Amino acid sequence: MLPFMLPLLAGLTIPVAATAAGPAACTKIATELGSAKVNANQLSTNYTNSLEYWNTIQDEYKPSCIVFPSSAQDVSVSLKAIRAAGSRFAIKAGGHNPNTFFSSVQAGVLLDLSSMTAKSYDPETTLATYEPGGIFGDVYEYFAQWNRTVVGARLAGVGTGLALGGGMSYLSPQYGLACDSFRELEIVLPDGQIVTASDKENPDLFFASRGGGGNAYGVVTKYTVQSRPIGEFWAGNLIYVADQRDSVIEAIGNFIQYNTDPKAAIIGTYEKLPLPDLNLNLDEAILMFLVYDGPNPGDAFKNFTDIKALIDTTGIKSYNEVVNMPVPMSTEISRGANMFRVGVHRPQNNSYEKALDKWRTWAEDNKGSYELLSIDFQPIPKSLTDASKAQGGNAMQMPDGPYFWLNYLITTPPGMTEAKYNAAQASYRDMIKETGNDEGLPLFINDANKDQNPLQTFSTFKKLQAIKKKYDPDNFFADYTGGWSFA
Repeated sequence: MLPFMLPLLAGLTIPVAATAAGPAACTKIATELGSAKVNANQLSTNYTNSLEYWNTIQDEYKPSCIVFPSSAQDVSVSLKAIRAAGSRFAIKAGGHNPNTFFSSVQAGVLLDLSSMTAKSYDPETTLATYEPGGIFGDVYEYFAQWNRTVVGARLAGVGTGLALGGGMSYLSPQYGLACDSFRELEIVLPDGQIVTASDKENPDLFFASRGGGGNAYGVVTKYTVQSRPIGEFWAGNLIYVADQRDSVIEAIGNFIQYNTDPKAAIIGTYEKLPLPDLNLNLDEAILMFLVYDGPNPGDAFKNFTDIKALIDTTGIKSYNEVVNMPVPMSTEISRGANMFRVGVHRPQNNSYEKALDKWRTWAEDNKGSYELLSIDFQPIPKSLTDASKAQGGNAMQMPDGPYFWLNYLITTPPGMTEAKYNAAQASYRDMIKETGNDEGLPLFINDANKDQNPLQTFSTFKKLQAIKKKYDPDNFFADYTGGWSFA
């Protein structure tokens, strides 16, 4: 635990009524669902295990109780009780979103969906279903028995809630974002109603739920999605020494602008460690993820493979091996005081180089303020935006590619004071803001910080505001749980 978190928690202003509301809601839920599904014992293993987040700062918030629903009906009963008591609450699936109170709560009810992991496959329609409590690695393994998969996270350990924020996959250049493959959603509305959202039923709710704010409109309790064929991949990591940083960023820029093979996908990651540079470039590493849907990538990655790599793990892999690169349990291993921010750019005028230079300068000037920094280049090719449009589009109504999203990660070190932590986060925020974003492009919700207000960058923002008002008319979800701003 960061040492400043205890005073932060002690100073957290929680109205007396809200403090009483949490236990009242917990008692009501336990009466209706049974005590086995409700845990208020903060010393129990079941309770403490539930409070494990990818951003470990969120671990410190203590709900009045944790509810483990096993069905949409359980979620409905819980929301009605929470609403009647006026309690704060949070919905937790994988717990990967680092923003405070997006899936954590202090002195309220935490709905932990980890018991909801049912999956099914229909060979005739090739439609797949999964519930929200699992991680994508388990989902992929289940559907692999039919040589099928679903579009989801690029790391096995990420929860399925990622799809509600869009969801980037190595398969996205072929099939669009994860949310583009949605065909039907089961959703528990803020008033407890259980409804279906699809092109035919509640189509406005279905539209908004495809990347338009996560659980802002209700709790998704079942996904029906179009599955995709899966076979062998040519994939792996190339790790370069820092001296090759300019050659690699040029290769990334060329890939963003000129690659037209939808089976080829990359992530380009530059990482900084808090080591002194000493003019030896010991503090920087470059990690490329290269993934080709098929055994032979041809020349798709030639710009990268022509650069001599320190480590090369490329070769034939199963999809399970692909989503466990660079090592298994990458998500779990990388738990820490993590925070994301996002940028978006078109590749003209070498914007990828300019963003990298600003990030690198900040890293050199702020040694000691971070345990790890990374900047990820995530291409959005035209094939991806075409695939999205062919399936009706998502809540972003994505402009034509190519462009790229930047994921900025900062992991702060243990032992920081509150003042130093806040200063580091503010300085990092300002550097990214100064880097700017290209107009007319949406910020990626999955990688956004709360203060970036990503929904406001969508061309559909006013439409989403109206849908939010329709399904949450008295602002129950807006006022009693965390989430993206519709203001």
